[in-house]
Amino acid sequence: MVKLEPIIGLEIHLELSTKSKLFCHCPNDAHPVKPNTNICPICLGHPGVLPVINQEAIKRTLKLGLSLNGKISEYCWFDRKNYFYPDLPKGYQISQYSLPIINNGFLEIEVEKINKKISLTRIHLEEDTAKLLHSDKDWSLIDFNRSGIPLLEVVTDPDIRTPLEAKIFLQELQKVARYLDISKANMEKGQMRCDVNISLRPVKNKLTKKFYPKTEIKNLNSFKSVEDSLIYEIKRQTKKWQNGQPPQRQTTRGWDENNHLTYEQRSKEEEQDYRYFPEPDLPMLRFKSKKSKFELPFDIKEIEQSLPELPIAKRKRFLKNYGLTLPEAKILTENQVLADFTEKVIMEVQAWLVSLETIEGTEQEIWQKHKNQLIKVIANWLINRLLPLQKRAAKSDFPFTPENFAEFIILVYEKKVSSTLAQSILEKMFSEGKDVDRIIEDHQLTPEQDKDKIGKIVFEVIKSNPEIVEKYQQGKHVVIQFLIGQVMKKTQGQSDPGLVRKLLEKELKI
Repeated sequence: MVKLEPIIGLEIHLELSTKSKLFCHCPNDAHPVKPNTNICPICLGHPGVLPVINQEAIKRTLKLGLSLNGKISEYCWFDRKNYFYPDLPKGYQISQYSLPIINNGFLEIEVEKINKKISLTRIHLEEDTAKLLHSDKDWSLIDFNRSGIPLLEVVTDPDIRTPLEAKIFLQELQKVARYLDISKANMEKGQMRCDVNISLRPVKNKLTKKFYPKTEIKNLNSFKSVEDSLIYEIKRQTKKWQNGQPPQRQTTRGWDENNHLTYEQRSKEEEQDYRYFPEPDLPMLRFKSKKSKFELPFDIKEIEQSLPELPIAKRKRFLKNYGLTLPEAKILTENQVLADFTEKVIMEVQAWLVSLETIEGTEQEIWQKHKNQLIKVIANWLINRLLPLQKRAAKSDFPFTPENFAEFIILVYEKKVSSTLAQSILEKMFSEGKDVDRIIEDHQLTPEQDKDKIGKIVFEVIKSNPEIVEKYQQGKHVVIQFLIGQVMKKTQGQSDPGLVRKLLEKELKI
């Protein structure tokens, strides 16, 4: 049996979140209240209208290209891509073919703890098409709100070898787009769409780099669909190879989400079928020659300096500098807002720690001594307590500052509040947007530290649970947790669990 390997390439479309469309002033909103409201003669391809390039769309293309290590073309132009389809009112799409804005580049991904660079062929800019709404009653409608929205197409080299790699690449690209704030990149809303190209080849041809006819699976709108469709297609094509009938022509297939299979739509078009030629109504663009009258007002160095630290670099730094686990680092760098919030909290807690006069040593020695335990507390309360609150509230940011949350973490770290009371304080901080001291004052949540008062409650709990006390005195010391819980319940979570344990142990030894 011939050993085969998958050859996978991706074509990803990102809707840029500019205020207006690519060639006109219509609002860039594909989902307004009503269909066909954000449109104009340019969107509809009326005769005689002239497109004007959206400079912000060009700038965002440059930002992504520079972030992905691409090479900016010295000059480029737009092309007409000719084909006929109901969602294309002009009979052609304004795209880029021979001279894209960005050539080459790569994106590093991490698959099962191994880093891999996926090379890019190009990044180009084009206008989106309209949207077809199909009915079961043999008719379709067209919504032109999406027509003309600026669309970035990222084309990879055929470097991907597994469905998992494809999914992780898309997830990483989505994070990059969001970190750069160039696109919301929500796949479910069509702001990020993917076509996958897949073929198989015998492993013996690996050194000759021979490729076989590829299959393109169109318009996948979720990470799961990309991974599942590739898994299915690899099995389908493997079976054809085993039967001595490997694919002989390029085809385009769709993905049936309900039945988990691909189905053939048509033979795939070749480049010559689109009859590309330069768009006559738009000028050539130059990016490097200052003397060119076509140059756009972009300072490439300024754009480079404005680029944020990207997700994979931030993850590596979080792992190295703060000692987070890999799962923790992945969650806490999921988006720019959360990553910045996390880092500011850590810095605030670190500053508090080294400011304590009761701790001796250099700042670095103090931090290293307490870092692991502090980071564990911060990560736990961020991931397991704060993020669920944010998710339930469907918010993208936090209602309090990192400094406020750092004060809360310090309270927890010093064990001045029980876990139950801390959770109550955090929930009120989140709902009311107030700092921890104000919440404690407003709701009278001051931890109960009166030994005599707690001692009386401890005595009552011991007296009410003779069977548990007997088990403890027989050597089953784990049951003390039940008694601690009863005391905490009676004090409404406002007692120090450590103090409660000490008082219980003292009484139980009598």
